[in-house]
Amino acid sequence: MMAEDLFRLYQDMSQRKIWLAFKGAISQDVLVELGTLLKNKSVLDRKVKKVFAIFIEMTQNILHYSAETETVPFGGNGAVHPVGVGVVVVSESADDYSVSAGNVITAEQMDYLREQCERIHNSDASQLKQYYDERLKAEQVRAGSKGAGLGLIDIARKADFPLDYEMRPIADGRAFFILTARIAKTLSA
Repeated sequence: MMAEDLFRLYQDMSQRKIWLAFKGAISQDVLVELGTLLKNKSVLDRKVKKVFAIFIEMTQNILHYSAETETVPFGGNGAVHPVGVGVVVVSESADDYSVSAGNVITAEQMDYLREQCERIHNSDASQLKQYYDERLKAEQVRAGSKGAGLGLIDIARKADFPLDYEMRPIADGRAFFILTARIAKTLSA
């Protein structure tokens, strides 16, 4: 990257009050390190603790579900394992905090995520709680899933505004999935 490009990036990130931005393979070790950076900001502020919790959930989703993967060392014995690749950004505005994450998804994931996001987006707090309880009690977990699909619901329950999501088509029927959760700075939201 050229010096001028890097300086512009720095200025843009400063102007947008970006606390953290990461693009790459998200292993458990990376998740812990990035989480520690955010956790240090959340010691006294209850709202920032919500930012931290949402950040952890979003990065875990990239780690487990991204259709783009890289192999990383595991266990110190020469073993490697695949981890998800994506991008995560935490920022602040005058009124709220924002956590955004993006990663490549398959066509199958696209259909499932669209259905889940629409249901979540159109639910109020009591409906989200009920949906969360239903999923928690469900006996069958979606094939290939690492959980009962609780992550998106949990993110929506912690956010103070409806989740924003977008799926941008890319090659081979895949898409780039972008999810943003916002937390109000004041208690009135």
